[in-house]
Amino acid sequence: MSSKPIDWSQLWYPGRAQPFSDEEMARAGAERPGRTLLALLALHLVALVGIVMLMAPKGQALLAGTTFALLCLSGSALAWWLWWRPWRGALLVASLGIVAAAALLAWALRELVPDRDSRHVLAVLLAFGGSLLALVLWFLVVWRSHQIEARLAALVEREQAIEMARRLAAAQLEPHFLFNTLASVQHWVDTRDERASTLLSALTGYLRATLPLFRQPTLPLAEELVAVERYLQVMQARLGSRLAWRIDVEPELLRLPLPSGALLTLVENAVEHGIEPQLHGGSVRVLAQRLGAQAQIEVTDDGAGLSEHHAEGVGLANVRQRLALLGGPGAALALVPGPTGGCTSRLVLPASLA
Repeated sequence: MSSKPIDWSQLWYPGRAQPFSDEEMARAGAERPGRTLLALLALHLVALVGIVMLMAPKGQALLAGTTFALLCLSGSALAWWLWWRPWRGALLVASLGIVAAAALLAWALRELVPDRDSRHVLAVLLAFGGSLLALVLWFLVVWRSHQIEARLAALVEREQAIEMARRLAAAQLEPHFLFNTLASVQHWVDTRDERASTLLSALTGYLRATLPLFRQPTLPLAEELVAVERYLQVMQARLGSRLAWRIDVEPELLRLPLPSGALLTLVENAVEHGIEPQLHGGSVRVLAQRLGAQAQIEVTDDGAGLSEHHAEGVGLANVRQRLALLGGPGAALALVPGPTGGCTSRLVLPASLA
């Protein structure tokens, strides 16, 4: 059994004691109630109004139904208000609102219904309705606050997992690339090849651009492109005429946030798996454009293309996860084989992020 003590205050005053911050609500509580939930609520309210009309004194069914419908409308408005404020303070205000609405309707019934016995029956029905609505609001606040807290906890766990994956990807990317490049520099220095100076200069620029790259979860496309250009310069110094590259980006997308290192990973894959395996080399193109409500970034190569038994590696899986966290359902990453060879890595984000 759990050793956690009973919170007796929850029995008479349920819900979260502290309000959710604006940031917490934006992250985990920004969605509107679903249509199914609203339809279910409407059906129950109609059924309750019908029950009250059947239980009302003879000749007062319409008045009783109208009165209870007004009380239900007041409760529905308060429920909508609580949906965005699922904590104790707001629940107290809503409960007092139900009491005030019931009292106002009771006063109106006193003026409209001359028969004392009929007024008593209607008052009992009104009290029943008010108590029922208050109970519904209590359950709404408890359920909604637990829902948001669970989503926040899940987001924290997901962000921690993605952060670990990001660091792992950074650790895998840098040693692999640096080892091959430094080996080339060492070889050219030993053989007194004039290309050693150019490659060393390009590598210095790459390190200057990428050392801070993996310390931030996101970067503007403009900063990511600097690292991509430095990487392509290094690879062109190593591969010479075997590598051609081009970058075309619409200026309005330069502020688009990207998971740090995501575009660099796609470009590195294009060069490593598409261009390097071919003796004659090939070309890589980075294209960023806005298509309607989407921002689309493509890394296209005319290299070896996807193998028949291609499997997604850690780098691409990491990019896909971090992309979903940044752009939600509107974000995607796809690998598309070219019609005559090569491959296109297509990254999609909502253009509204730019």
